[in-house]
Parts: sequence; C-alpha cells; structure tokens
Amino acid sequence: MIASLSAFLDFFGIAVFAASGTLTACQKRLDIFGVLVIALITCLGGGTLRDVILGVDPIWIADSRYLWLGMMAAISTFIVQRFVRLPLKLLDVFDGIGLAFFTLAGVQKALGLGMDPEIAVLMGLMTGVAGGIMRDVLCNDIPLIFHREIYATAAISGGLLFTVLLHLGQPETLSMLAGMAVIIGLRLLGIFFGLALPRWLLGRPMKS
Repeated sequence: MIASLSAFLDFFGIAVFAASGTLTACQKRLDIFGVLVIALITCLGGGTLRDVILGVDPIWIADSRYLWLGMMAAISTFIVQRFVRLPLKLLDVFDGIGLAFFTLAGVQKALGLGMDPEIAVLMGLMTGVAGGIMRDVLCNDIPLIFHREIYATAAISGGLLFTVLLHLGQPETLSMLAGMAVIIGLRLLGIFFGLALPRWLLGRPMKS
C-alpha cells in the first residue's frame, strides 16, 4: 500500500514540479533546452538526493516513466504559456501543490524502507524542497525556502502530522490527505495572506 501511494504522489509531484520549473524558466526567457533542464532538475532533484541518501536507485533510473513524465509536463506547460498569459501567483500555487505531493511521497518512501519517523520527515522535507532550491539557484533567484513566507515549515508540519496519525493507527489514506491539506493550506496562506515566521527579533537593521 505504501509503495503504491508513493508512486501516485511521485507521479503527480513530478508533473506539478516540472510545470513549476518550466514557468520559472520561461520567466527567465530560457530556450526550450534550458526549460527542460530546469524543469527536470526541479521535479527530479529532490527525489534523487533522497534516494542517494537512502541507498536506493533514483526513481527516474529505476523507472524511466518518471523522466518521460517530467519532460512531457515541461513541454506541455511551455506550449500553453506561449499562448496563454498565466498569472504569476500560479507558479507559487503549483510549487505549493508539488511541495505537498513530494513531501508525503518522501516520508512514505522512507517509512517503507524502515527509517525512523524523524528521519522519514527529514527525507520528506528534502524531497519537497531540494529540487526547488536547485531551480532557484540556477535561475539566480533566492530559493523559496529562504523567503519570509511559510515554506519549509509547511512541509515539516504536514510530514509530522502524517507520521503522528499513522502512529495513532489512522488509515493511511486519511493520514496522507490530512498531511497534504496542512502543507497546501499553510502555503496558500503564505502566498495570498502573507503568513510568515517572525524575522530577526531585534527588528531594526544595523546602521553602517
């Protein structure tokens, strides 16, 4: 059951993160090759890093369908955005959905390999944020994880809720949906209402 749910989340997460990477690359006016590179790094980078740490073959090497899905999602998004002006907020929304899918997929995979819950949550966080960090660094942007809006905290909260509900004996599907709802909900609150962690408590910048 865990394996099938992980595959489901991986497939959808790859499609959504590939679209997110494509939109970022298009904003930077990259050509189709650049778009594909950024999209694939976005959608496969986090899972690849997770799998290397866990000592298993990266998902796109073990199953090339993941690679093809990422490329098809990237090309489809590239074509659509050429004819339809997509709202800038759509990039953040796509990224938030991908964060939810990938975080839960990472937690599930780690649990399925017998990792402790706290390690599984960290693997989920890595799966959800590492690809986006690579994307933003390559596109010369400050990674979203370092922005003031809730991001990594959302992934950790959803991953923790998922593992706690499983520990309490709740059905896996219900636990998964609850964790995803927390991640997406917190991200949307950050995107549209500015929900954020506090900045440096002293508040005032130092004078030169």
